[in-house]
Amino acid sequence: MTDFSHVTFVSAGAGSGKTWRLTEELEHLLVVDGVDPARIIGTTFTVKAAAELRDRVRERLIASGRFALAEQSGGALIGTVHSVCERVLRRFAFEQGLSPRLDVASVEDSERLFDQALDDVLDPAPIREMNALGARLEVDRWQAAVKRIVDLARDNDLDAPALVAMGRENADALLAFFPEPVEDDLSPTLEEAVEHAVTRIDLDRDSTKTTKNYLSRLRTAASRLADPDCPWSLWMSLSKEKPAKASQAVAEPVWTVASRYEEHPRFHDDVRSYTEGAFEIAARALDRFAEHKRRAGLIDFGDMEQLMLRALDDKRVADRLREELEVLLVDEFQDTNPMQLALFVKLAELADRVILVGDVKQAIYGFRGCDQALVFDTLEELAEGDAVTETLEHNWRSRAPLVDYVNTVFATAFHQSLDPARVVLKPKRDAATEAPAVARWTLAGRGFDDRFAALAAGVADLVASGYPVVDPESKAVRPVRYGDIAVLARTNSRVEGIARALRSRRVPMKMTMRGLLTAPEIGLARAWLRCLNDDSDTLAVAEVVALAGGAPPEAWLADRLTWLADGKEGRDWDGGQPMVRRVRALREAAASLSPLETVVRVLNDVGIRETVTAWGPDSIKAAQRQRNLDALLDLAVLYEEHCAAQHEAASLTGFLFWLEEPSSPELDLQPVVTSGDAVHVLTYHRAKGLEWPVVVLTDFDDEEMNRLWEPRMAQLEGFDIRAPLSGRAVRWWPDLFRRRTRGVPARHAIEASDEGEECARLSLEEQRRLAYVGMSRARDLLVVAVPAGRLRRGAWLEAFDAPFLLPDGDTLELPHGTTVPTVARDFQAASGLAAAEPFAPRWFEERPPGNFPRTPARPSDAEAVAGATVAEVVAFGERIPVAGADMTRIGEGLHAVIAMVLVNPEASGAEDRAHAILEAHGAASVRAKDAVAAARRFLDFVRERFHPDAIRVEYPIAHLLDDNRHAAGRIDVVLETANGPVILDHKSSPLAESEWPAEALKHSGQLTAYRSAFEAAGRSAATWIHFAVSGGAVRVE
Repeated sequence: MTDFSHVTFVSAGAGSGKTWRLTEELEHLLVVDGVDPARIIGTTFTVKAAAELRDRVRERLIASGRFALAEQSGGALIGTVHSVCERVLRRFAFEQGLSPRLDVASVEDSERLFDQALDDVLDPAPIREMNALGARLEVDRWQAAVKRIVDLARDNDLDAPALVAMGRENADALLAFFPEPVEDDLSPTLEEAVEHAVTRIDLDRDSTKTTKNYLSRLRTAASRLADPDCPWSLWMSLSKEKPAKASQAVAEPVWTVASRYEEHPRFHDDVRSYTEGAFEIAARALDRFAEHKRRAGLIDFGDMEQLMLRALDDKRVADRLREELEVLLVDEFQDTNPMQLALFVKLAELADRVILVGDVKQAIYGFRGCDQALVFDTLEELAEGDAVTETLEHNWRSRAPLVDYVNTVFATAFHQSLDPARVVLKPKRDAATEAPAVARWTLAGRGFDDRFAALAAGVADLVASGYPVVDPESKAVRPVRYGDIAVLARTNSRVEGIARALRSRRVPMKMTMRGLLTAPEIGLARAWLRCLNDDSDTLAVAEVVALAGGAPPEAWLADRLTWLADGKEGRDWDGGQPMVRRVRALREAAASLSPLETVVRVLNDVGIRETVTAWGPDSIKAAQRQRNLDALLDLAVLYEEHCAAQHEAASLTGFLFWLEEPSSPELDLQPVVTSGDAVHVLTYHRAKGLEWPVVVLTDFDDEEMNRLWEPRMAQLEGFDIRAPLSGRAVRWWPDLFRRRTRGVPARHAIEASDEGEECARLSLEEQRRLAYVGMSRARDLLVVAVPAGRLRRGAWLEAFDAPFLLPDGDTLELPHGTTVPTVARDFQAASGLAAAEPFAPRWFEERPPGNFPRTPARPSDAEAVAGATVAEVVAFGERIPVAGADMTRIGEGLHAVIAMVLVNPEASGAEDRAHAILEAHGAASVRAKDAVAAARRFLDFVRERFHPDAIRVEYPIAHLLDDNRHAAGRIDVVLETANGPVILDHKSSPLAESEWPAEALKHSGQLTAYRSAFEAAGRSAATWIHFAVSGGAVRVE
């Protein structure tokens, strides 16, 4: 048995402080164990997670005064799996026969290259054959199955010959559930039986509606059976349908012969040809895909993993890494795909210490190639090899009643697969409110649109109710806001439906919606670009005139016809639109511009932004149009990067063609407009790793999913952790039955087989894990939204085996006796829409060129403002002792100490750091203890008085004054509060409280300059002077 005693698996449930633990582990390795950062490899699931981990470690090192080590920590190789692979491959490029310059294809380019490869291998004949087979079997989307088979093959290091063999094996395995085919062709026998029944059924003797309908279907079937492409579903239907009893004797031969479709030799041939055909096409596409990438000099993410695996098999590379690699750290271990798992196993054999962090309850990315069974097998093998398992026991995220609720639901749901210790967490948050922790919303309505509208009404009602939540930053209790709420759905289409319902109720929401490239403003921009690109594109000119001018079609069309009737050149027509003339004026300059520069000039110089803003119909939609135009600029950047990667010349013509056929659906997403206080709408999968005070869960009435009929992986031989990819094969059985459950014995046999039951079990476990991810996102309130009436049989909700899940009153008693405060509400779509705010389009005023004074204005030099008044004086502490004549240095030192405490109030060693700061500023005469006390009492005052959502220090501002001078500076403290921003400026003057008002008014000019900058940005701010030495604050108006 392999020794894995150097491996530690940290089981980190949702909200258990995984990121904190990772940060602590890395800091301990660097500080206590003295590990050289260059000897650490760490992988994370996302680029953002990698950056966050690096930054947190660096911050903690700086906070503890280890500045050199903080600088050196950047030497640790921490990133996504692909970025780590890329770094290692570049280093060992020559040993592997690779160029040290690895051109990595983007996801979009990789998909485009695969589509080209698939087109290359698909001649018309196999396409017609597969389409005909699919039509007879009534199985569609074979191209999607081919793509998935290729993805699985690449994730599991399978080659083309292996796929061809697997096609035969899959066909054999599927057909084994059917009876052996007979030698005779059963089609003529069925045709004769149908014809006999049609002629012998006597409607005068049997006039029942059942028999009439049956006879009508037989007549239709008679004509279809003679067609060589007759679908097998017709045989299945004829095997189950019967007339009324009086005519059954005549019709019995029909259903008797039809029920033998499973024995039909042509049925067996069709199933085999369709299954093997998909694998053969996948095999050819896999090879051609690799060939396309070689010709283009590109590798993609899958190639990097495969090349890395090959490199680790090279003794030269393995020996070098064994000498250098001391610690391997893997985050989100449960989300690794098979190829990545093989990489980690090989790296684990080379490292002195391995730390794997993850939560098997959150393994939800099976559709991306992650194999939950393989991860479980690996963890079991690690445990048998003496690997250490640690469990983070506490939940730091959710209220205690929510933790109890989620614990109980999933201890029941996972009782067969997980030890309770891996599921149950202990709550750590203090009880700050007695409000309901779980809510049931019953949504009225027959269809999705009605229920989405009812959901929107529930969200609006929740905010209006003032439900109390604990602010994630200030920790103070306050009423819920829209931005505190997240609504989760299972599919992107449901997410978009919910977003539209919220928008129609004028509830602010954050969500990226599809349709960027079909948006009217993008259509107008593309028409302008076409005008610029080709002066003979008169259709583009017509589109510009129609969209930008706003004239009805009959008006501009008549103008166009008149123009041509006068014998004028068609390409010179501009419809009287000055914007068309502006575009044409750019044509000469555009010849020397890149596509991105051209798009910038068109968007900013022609007048498109003003035009689309005027379209409205409200301020949110106008802002969306502007963001969509910005997204077009982003697409131009992506196009130029694509051309650089493909070694192609970028041109405006190429950009326009590239927009016609985007290589990824991601390119068609409209950017989020709403910022700040807006509801988050997203899928369960996208919610992973995030949290909100309130989470609304939907789609629990959906049917349970079963991946039995999708391409998947099967472990045909025993699992070997030293070769985790061995003994694996792609399984794909086309769904020949769809929703038919009666009269299909083969289906029942497949589902009752060991493989069928294992698929059902794995699908059920995945659905439970997905629900766990959703339910564990909430901090204060979890809402389960279900449709009115009884849930359908097989609904997702049944997957939990927890009948107590839905509350129906003020309290919910859990099976072990704990009581959870709950609420149950009914909602329906509200009649009418909220009144829209009047929309008055505004645009920037044109400014004539002018001479601007070079001398900048400093807010701190501003003279006192006449008429400024003191609105409030607050004392909150005793004067701290200060000594020394240089109050400027003392003031700078106190400023820095206050900023340190505000940025990291819970950090230990504050006085030691304050002492170092004061010494650095030449203010060592101030005791560090007093400076920290002054900072903390100020923080207490800020929290108690303003309950800020965020505290920002050294806040930069820049503002153009009325005399055209540029004012710039930094505000000591800016608070983001529910009532708007609050500006606080520190002063180190040791004056008595009685002298504070007069002193504060001396700085009214400085405060006014700060406030004016916020007002120019459309925000109104309150202004205060903080007397740090004396212990008080004065509000100046």
